[in-house]
Amino acid sequence: MKNEWILKSYPKEGFFINLNLNKLNIPYHIASKIFWSRDLRNQEDIQKFMNVNENNFYSKFTHMNLAIERINYALKNNEKIGVFGDFDVDGLSGTALIIRLVKNFSGKIYPLIPKREQDGHGLTKKFVDAFKDIGVKLIITVDTGSTSLEEIDYANFMGIDTIITDHHLNDDEQPNAYAIINPHESSNHKIQNDYSGSGVALKLAEEFYKFKNIEMPDYFTSLAALGTISDQVSLKSENRKIVSEGLKALGKTNLPGLRELFIVSRQNNSSVKINTEFISYYVAPRLNAPGRLGDSEPSLQLLITNDETEAKLLANKINFQNEQRKNYSSKAWDLAIPIIEKQKHDLILAVDLSDFPLGILGPIAGKICEYTSKPAIVYKIDSNLIKASCRSNENYDLFSGLSEFSKNFERFGGHKRAAGFTIKKELFDDFIFQLKNNAVFSKLSSHENKKIEIDAEIDVEDLTPSLWKFTDLLEPFGVNNPEPIFLIKNLLPNEISKVGKEKNHVKINFNRNGKKIESIGFNLAEKISKIEQIDIVFTLKTNIWREKVNYQLNLIDIEKSQRNSL
Repeated sequence: MKNEWILKSYPKEGFFINLNLNKLNIPYHIASKIFWSRDLRNQEDIQKFMNVNENNFYSKFTHMNLAIERINYALKNNEKIGVFGDFDVDGLSGTALIIRLVKNFSGKIYPLIPKREQDGHGLTKKFVDAFKDIGVKLIITVDTGSTSLEEIDYANFMGIDTIITDHHLNDDEQPNAYAIINPHESSNHKIQNDYSGSGVALKLAEEFYKFKNIEMPDYFTSLAALGTISDQVSLKSENRKIVSEGLKALGKTNLPGLRELFIVSRQNNSSVKINTEFISYYVAPRLNAPGRLGDSEPSLQLLITNDETEAKLLANKINFQNEQRKNYSSKAWDLAIPIIEKQKHDLILAVDLSDFPLGILGPIAGKICEYTSKPAIVYKIDSNLIKASCRSNENYDLFSGLSEFSKNFERFGGHKRAAGFTIKKELFDDFIFQLKNNAVFSKLSSHENKKIEIDAEIDVEDLTPSLWKFTDLLEPFGVNNPEPIFLIKNLLPNEISKVGKEKNHVKINFNRNGKKIESIGFNLAEKISKIEQIDIVFTLKTNIWREKVNYQLNLIDIEKSQRNSL
């Protein structure tokens, strides 16, 4: 199915910016279109965006002072402090941040992280009992806790105070915690910035260091950046600053665990730039791998160790587990393909992967959704229960669709594009049948083409090193600040080669004033078979290998050229 290319709105007549772009040799029309498409439409907003590290942000959390005073009381009175986090990168980096905060002030800290398969998400009475047995008097949650009403009541009954640090929504009754630090802390008081779980933990650490009148080490920001990037929250406002400053800190980090993890993630290319792409595609999957296979403990230990030898051992172990995770994923995908084919006329796909770890299901559901452009439910049978991870696209509100069956679920949570649930085995077939039938009345039945939004149409002559350098200034990229997408029409390739094990990727070389421009298109080989004029949609990629810089186009789509094709 042909994708629909949409040029974003262009600046209104009279739009003017003065950022000395002539020094970068950037055509004004390109820069103005990119700023305009990001809703940056006056000089002040653009300056704040470009110089985000110079901006001062302050978020007033209602219970922040209560939390600071309670932690300080615990430290002064030598109380044992428990920290309970989630098993993904956001939860782990935020948990590591709290551990380092308490240890830096000579406190006693005891972390507990649930196991995905055995425990699922969230604080349970089992963990409250475990903290009680240790002698903990204060629990700090990270990236969880906002919906743990019964569990926090139970902790109160057991004589344990709880400080919740979280970023998940809860517009219903709030837990009776000692303090709640959450940007969505109540329906009538919401913080403007959409922090990640580790971002909320960072705000607590920042305020505690201010309370102590001590400068906070920059590795706290680097840990929060890991979680902010991995959790894919909006990179507007303060999140952009957290990630920008955090990436700089990560580039010179003195945390041995992260240094060793970067070495194995770079795969013998020490020149790889530490940016959001590197964290998202190389670092985060490794940190997530142990948790996906059963126990995230190695990843947490890596983030909190100060021992060089232990760091090297843990990084190698995590790298090995990531290879195991990839092996599982490859086998799971091979098994899923024929199941998908049998359901090719269904609007929602359901795939049984009972022989694989629960942590593999979500990524496979995402891959199926991307591959088929259909919502996917990937599940496994566990005794008399079925546990599922689901992913969707922009045409189907997954959370809303599943919510109609919420009374049938043992556990359920998520949002529009990703969700998970547990249901009794005997209810599953009827549920799937009804869900697929309901989808007929959704936008899924309209078979809309995939839409690709384009920032600017440019000419091949615009592909100068200066354009790559300009887009670098727009980093960090992520949600609400994607990489700029460009269009060039009527381009004649010099050379085409199909690459990859399945020959499903394509390399295309073009000519610009006698100089070769390289491009790569993943899973686009079927889009081009011979040298002819084509239109291409792409982002800019900078590869560095052994200190040598190579500018490349990352192709998103290809179509045969036609007059007035857009």
